Amino acid sequence: MTTRSRIYEQQAMRDVAGDMIRPGGLALTDHALAYCGLPAGAQVLDVGCGPGASVEHLIAQHHLSALGVDPSALLLRDGRRRTDSLPLVQSLGEHLPFATNSFDAILTECSLSVIKDPDMALTEFRRVLRNNGYLVLSDIYARNPHGVAALRNLNIDSCLSGAMLQDEVTNMVRRHGFVVTLWEDHTEALKVFTARLIWSQESIQQLWRRTLPSCAEASDVQTAIAHSRPGYYVLIAQTAGV
Repeated sequence: MTTRSRIYEQQAMRDVAGDMIRPGGLALTDHALAYCGLPAGAQVLDVGCGPGASVEHLIAQHHLSALGVDPSALLLRDGRRRTDSLPLVQSLGEHLPFATNSFDAILTECSLSVIKDPDMALTEFRRVLRNNGYLVLSDIYARNPHGVAALRNLNIDSCLSGAMLQDEVTNMVRRHGFVVTLWEDHTEALKVFTARLIWSQESIQQLWRRTLPSCAEASDVQTAIAHSRPGYYVLIAQTAGV
């Protein structure tokens, strides 16, 4: 069985993106939090927190009681090296080690698309959120339905390979007991992020060649991007009262 490349763990990608391995960075995080209006001390879980930059920001700048989970021991180790007091836990989004009704909000930035079973993850999100709790998703989505199959065939674990259509995302979230209150297109943030990657490598092809095992796989990624026309979104939903 071929091992899938984890783009978010590749040093070449992290050299360019730093701890913000996603479009929009903390500015987009702040934008979503402003919409939610969480009070100081609110309990927030960052699912797919990577090295914990958002967790640190939520605590220091927003005075929230935040913690993060991520399956990558490598990324969590880097976060603890930077700030050893960061509350980071190694866990899958599909199996959260927390009690029911534990959190006021869940933040999932460029992570739902890399979770192997997003339906199971959303079931867990609903379980650990309190009534009227917020789910904040930001992620890549496919704007051309005819290009989704090419994304699924990529031999990488990345936001690209798991990108869904807008209707797929919103319908999946609603099926799990959430009321979608906001969908915003932030494709411009994706363009800026891509431009940073290109600037650092002289071409995006060079970056893919550094992060993927073969030139053929790098070419497959470029083809899939062209066919799927990826965009970037922010979705905010609330748990329906029960």
